[in-house]
Amino acid sequence: MKRIGMLFLMALFLTGCMDNGNATTEKSEEEKVQEEENNNSVTEQTETTTEAKEDTFIESPQAPDDSKLTEIGATYSDPDGKIKLLAYAPDEQQVEVGPIKLTIHEAKYMHYKPSPDMIDFFHGFTHEEGSFNYVKLRVTVENTYDQKLNFAPVSHLETNTGEKKGINDDFYLEELHGDYEPGEIRKGQLGFILEETDPENLEQIKVQSSDVFQGEKSVEKGKTYTISF
Repeated sequence: MKRIGMLFLMALFLTGCMDNGNATTEKSEEEKVQEEENNNSVTEQTETTTEAKEDTFIESPQAPDDSKLTEIGATYSDPDGKIKLLAYAPDEQQVEVGPIKLTIHEAKYMHYKPSPDMIDFFHGFTHEEGSFNYVKLRVTVENTYDQKLNFAPVSHLETNTGEKKGINDDFYLEELHGDYEPGEIRKGQLGFILEETDPENLEQIKVQSSDVFQGEKSVEKGKTYTISF
């Protein structure tokens, strides 16, 4: 009888050990699942951060950051000077110039009072370098072709009042015109000082892109697009 009792107790002990082993195994599986979920979460956050960085435009050293100016009359100041939003065209539009994909994200018309150390820079762009109005375009240019191409998102522009500006009047100097390698994408801004257009009279600007060139040969005629304020 004693032997049977001992065997019974041993059987109970072994059963308990097996149950604990299964519990440990199950816990281990749960930990693995949780670990995978945590890894996926980190991956998603990393991808989101990467996408956010890819969508970020680097502000030009030539003018204050206007990214938060969306209300007419709003102002912003930084070491470069002070800007005031006069007119805003937030509607995005896409223009395909053959193998070049051009996206105009927004356009703004602003008043700018540069800081004293910035005034000299604008001598070559206007005679009113201490205080002036300018229109700014934020764009993305993509070469979808497998060959190097030459392109300018703004060859020239004209306001509804008749004031004209050309590619050499762009003071942002972000190299958005020039050679684009196969598949290359550039994001940036272009700024043009308007000396003859009063804010209350500016309704729209008509912009002409350059042709698309491969070497010296034009492979696609430029396109005209209109921005309404």
